[in-house]
Amino acid sequence: MIDSRTINSPPPEIAAVASSLPPAVDQSEVAAFAASLYPQLAGSRALQVFENAGIDKRHLARPLSWYADPQPPGVRFRIAGDLALEHGSFAARQAMAHADIGPGDIDSLVFASTTVLRSPNLDVSLTSTLGLRADIRRLPLFGLASLGGAAALATAADLVRAGDRTVLVVASEMNSLTFVPGDESMESLVSMALFSDGAAAAVVRAADSNEGEELPRLVGRHSTLVPDSSDVMGFDATDEGLQWHLASDVPDVALAWTRASVEEAVGQVGWQLDDLVHVLVHPGGTKVLDAVQQAMGWEPSRLHWSREVMRRHGNVSSVTVLLVLGEFLASRPGAGRGLLTAMGPGFAFEHALFTIGSGFAGGTSLPVP
Repeated sequence: MIDSRTINSPPPEIAAVASSLPPAVDQSEVAAFAASLYPQLAGSRALQVFENAGIDKRHLARPLSWYADPQPPGVRFRIAGDLALEHGSFAARQAMAHADIGPGDIDSLVFASTTVLRSPNLDVSLTSTLGLRADIRRLPLFGLASLGGAAALATAADLVRAGDRTVLVVASEMNSLTFVPGDESMESLVSMALFSDGAAAAVVRAADSNEGEELPRLVGRHSTLVPDSSDVMGFDATDEGLQWHLASDVPDVALAWTRASVEEAVGQVGWQLDDLVHVLVHPGGTKVLDAVQQAMGWEPSRLHWSREVMRRHGNVSSVTVLLVLGEFLASRPGAGRGLLTAMGPGFAFEHALFTIGSGFAGGTSLPVP
């Protein structure tokens, strides 16, 4: 972890965040679709997972009826790649426009996805589609799933600290295209109830000075890998394609490890937990958010943005924490120190520490509203 306090230049800033999402579908429609696929589950408690997910709407890359017919893995992977490129490039163009930069200004591209399987990866297609420079450094991050957005932001900040002027971050996921009709497992139902499709992009760049600081400044990062936890969540490669697995004890793991991981993260930049004014957490699910809230002793309002994004968009894997960040920044937040965090396969945590406003990069405590 690079400690920004040891570097004379200002911390990297997040210049813009943008997203691209397929059409929204009511959660009730998805639940009815699941019931039609699995009539033997009618009236069972299994279908209550849709009601308890804390989701009103989801984004699906294809009409619901499309998912009723089995598609070969190769077909689904091809469609996922094409759609991920379409939405990822749109989000990237929007972010660059908001940051008032052109394709030639990008020094590095960090691309995160777990549902796009191809080589060369989508970073190559994005480079061509967006007209980025031929000498651009490309860093594809595969397999991080929900960790991808936070890890990509932190990696972009590291690249700026290492000398890049401007880094483009793109996360694009087509989770629904991993669905396999006929899989009646509880994990499949949970996946149907939670996951969504879409893309988001961010521009991370070198700040010109320490003055103003109206944009978020990325001042540190921290990762935690929970020992002996690789079977908690992730994707398995099967004859039908990628199959999501999710252990029932994910909230328990979050409850047990969140506080220690966050304490280590804030400690590495000289902060205390009470310094955190802004908290942006990847909304993996309502039970996970409840576990995080309990572990940290936070009031429900501290996770407002996470629950709101979950309610309106569902879980878009690596993309989701960038959606949370975008909604947060659009609200024109006040000054203070903040934490952006995600948890996912590993089982692991990825944290990015940021400040908004002048004078908050040091160790002086801030009041928590």
